[in-house]
Amino acid sequence: MKEGLIYVFKRFIHILIILLVLSFIVFSFIRLIPGDPVKSTLGPLASEESVNRMTHELYLDRPLVVQYGHWLKNVVTQGDFGKSLLTSRPVSLDIKEYLPRSLELCFLSALMILVFGVLFGTISAVFRNTWIDNVIRFLTYLGVVTPPYAFGVLFLLIFSYLLKWFPIGGLPRFSPENVRTGMLSIDALLMGNFSLFIKVLQSYFLPCLSLAIGSIAYQARIHRSAMVENVNADFIAFAEVAGVSKSKLIFKHLMKPSFIPTLTVYGLQVASLLGNAFIIESMFRINGFSQYSLNVILNKDPYGIVAVTFIFGVIFAVVNLCIDIGVVALDPRIRLKGAE
Repeated sequence: MKEGLIYVFKRFIHILIILLVLSFIVFSFIRLIPGDPVKSTLGPLASEESVNRMTHELYLDRPLVVQYGHWLKNVVTQGDFGKSLLTSRPVSLDIKEYLPRSLELCFLSALMILVFGVLFGTISAVFRNTWIDNVIRFLTYLGVVTPPYAFGVLFLLIFSYLLKWFPIGGLPRFSPENVRTGMLSIDALLMGNFSLFIKVLQSYFLPCLSLAIGSIAYQARIHRSAMVENVNADFIAFAEVAGVSKSKLIFKHLMKPSFIPTLTVYGLQVASLLGNAFIIESMFRINGFSQYSLNVILNKDPYGIVAVTFIFGVIFAVVNLCIDIGVVALDPRIRLKGAE
């Protein structure tokens, strides 16, 4: 127990250092972007006085270290990421509005990746070198090499336009007083409106599947390879000699060690979902954080760029910390090495 806590604490300190370095590097690099972001926002007809006033308000006329220190102090003490030049309001309000939708999209996609990736990988390994294995391996190969937007177009054409099983895009509308968390499925449950909850899930199903299908395919291939490799391990042979049933052999003795590489790759897949979601959000008309991130980058919004990069870094770090904890729980040897 003590070794595990030491390992987690070390990983947490590493994450803090990485986030500080990441934020400072991005904060420094955006100053090298050609052009004046204030003039780009106010337009060519803006007076010099207006440009100077906004530049001073955003601390853009101070030395770089002073700008970063002011920004970091406000983030830590107030959760204030500065004022966005794109939306002319605090970046924290933009994050509060757009981030929950993308997190909901990514969470549902991550759930699909875990369930279907492990399921198809297990079936393929159990029936290895049979026609079932060959079909799954062929489909997963197609899933890996095909970009998510291609699946999105195909799903919209078949399931929304032709069969009309799912909405063609967008999300159900909520009145402002009913939006508590920003995650519409949770807000629908908090309202006690189960039919609205089902509508939200229907609206999310196709974009989540489009975003997740490539990762599902990759996850299935990784999990199959891990299980096939562990089939020939000594402990599996011993369990077979001991008369352990096939189902118990697969789900108790074979699944746990095979899940370690699967979980490691899963963490990378989940952490990258938010960065890959901007095309899917645009296709399915989900006004989320990934689409907002693309807009602040294209409009050279300095505080917006730093904020979205910092948020991406935090999400990536938190997901990987959770995966590290899960891997340590599965393999105590990692815990002992990490505590040394």
